[in-house]
Amino acid sequence: MPCSCCAPSGINDLDGTFDAASAAKEAKRFLKRGAVRRTLRLIRPLLALPTPLDSVLDIGCGAGAAHQELLRRGAAKLAVGVDASAGYITAAAQNATVLGLRERTLYHQLDFALHAAQFEPAAAVIMDRVICCYPDLGRLLGAAAERSTCFLALSFPRNNWWVRLIGTAINGFSAFGRSRYRFFIHPEPEVLRVVRAAGLLPVESSTLGAWHLVIFARAAAPAAVPPLQSS
Repeated sequence: MPCSCCAPSGINDLDGTFDAASAAKEAKRFLKRGAVRRTLRLIRPLLALPTPLDSVLDIGCGAGAAHQELLRRGAAKLAVGVDASAGYITAAAQNATVLGLRERTLYHQLDFALHAAQFEPAAAVIMDRVICCYPDLGRLLGAAAERSTCFLALSFPRNNWWVRLIGTAINGFSAFGRSRYRFFIHPEPEVLRVVRAAGLLPVESSTLGAWHLVIFARAAAPAAVPPLQSS
């Protein structure tokens, strides 16, 4: 039996930090306004594919905005959402029901890095603001990249002075409130190294505020994403 530190609630206090109240607020906003700008920018290349993705694996799916946007726009057929937060998994499943997507979605509350082997490979893997919440970059990102047969959509914090200042403030606030949650800014070269080691290469890259947004693809993936762009 895994120890408590390996349970979802023990990984960086994700289940406690991202609670039911936060999840309900995010889920309500998505139903009212759609996905936020960052998420839409991240999945834009996937929305532009000429044929729907057979499957999507959304790791750290939150309230489900990324994969549900793909499903309801006809850009994906099936989606699996994974999150360490029970509140967010519940909110994602409820939103899927409201949107008529429940029969095309599956949800799991667990630490993906520890249970990756139980998931089938997916045409696209999405990780939107996820690795900044996880201490072991190689274990989580490597497992996620290995599960992608075509694409990996990844957003992560930029490593510049003002983003580092934000990270310091977040961690200071967490420590003051006696929370075990910490915000991580993993070096971009290390992020790229882990993904490249899994056989994926960047094909589109941009920044939006504090975030890097990168689409990676396998060499054998459909030639549907434009050549590498940076902005």
